[in-house]
Amino acid sequence: MTAAKPSWPPSPATPPHGVLLIGAGGLGCAAALALTQAGVSRITLADPDSVALSNLHRQMLYRTADVGAGKVDQAARRLAENTPGLRVDKVCARLDTPEAIGQQARDHAVTLDASDNFTTRFAANDAALRFGFPLVHGAATGFAGQLMTIDPGRSACLRCLFTAPPAAEGPTCQNEGVLGPLVGEVGWLMAMEAVKLLAPIGQPLWNRLLTIHALTGKRRAVPLRPDPRCRCHPQPGTVTP
Repeated sequence: MTAAKPSWPPSPATPPHGVLLIGAGGLGCAAALALTQAGVSRITLADPDSVALSNLHRQMLYRTADVGAGKVDQAARRLAENTPGLRVDKVCARLDTPEAIGQQARDHAVTLDASDNFTTRFAANDAALRFGFPLVHGAATGFAGQLMTIDPGRSACLRCLFTAPPAAEGPTCQNEGVLGPLVGEVGWLMAMEAVKLLAPIGQPLWNRLLTIHALTGKRRAVPLRPDPRCRCHPQPGTVTP
């Protein structure tokens, strides 16, 4: 017997609002700044790390004077300075299990995964499927970036692409480098996906993986279909975008 899809939001009396942003690195900084400039009034930042000098070329919210300070503290302060009235909640912790992510996501309208590791990416994916909230996934390494939007029960998910996390982490910004402007572009596009869902307007990246190659300027929207063997596969009677 197939389990019923969890209802979202959890309580109609207290509808979720705002955006949960997992990761306050390069993608997270760009997405957070774009969200506030688009008029989003509440953001929750989740990241356990401190600002490092090697981060500054791609993490636009931080300055040299911030090195050694907590990312969520400095990001929240700078966002609040730029946007009076903005509510920024801080979670100085690594959200890397579906349970932890689901607990934070439950009172937000949209969750953005701007993390830099496969463990967190798949945990965010699995939390979205389990608890039924919309998720925007983004990643960038070297000169290549990608993003997709996951609507549980209606669209393909990360496991339809990769099935499971690799045995070892692949290339990262730390060991392979990444082009700063590319990180900014992917982060801003993630914010645009969130705006589409919040408004709602336009056509989110459901069942499409947008790939970006910075050196050639090429973008490609790769069509996706939910894997019939995956837990995200639409239930009978649902309409796939």
